Amino acid sequence: LIATGVTTAEASLAVGVSWPVGARWFRHAGGMPPISLAEPSGRYLTFEEREEIAILRAMSKGVREIARALGRDPGTISRELRRNAAT
Repeated sequence: LIATGVTTAEASLAVGVSWPVGARWFRHAGGMPPISLAEPSGRYLTFEEREEIAILRAMSKGVREIARALGRDPGTISRELRRNAAT
């Protein structure tokens, strides 16, 4: 019930126990599973790659040179630079 968004107190009452007991059960069961901390797939640029693109661009490096340095397609770098041109 808690995973669906119900509060611990409401979930406890729904299963017929007091909220302190429900909270204790929830803690002993491990609580909510953590958000996925897995590395993003290779499809998306990482924060570090975006930083590197910004640094290399500030050093007046070209799109193809940046792409070679990061092992990415030049189109990916070009789109990233175009999306973030104002920042």
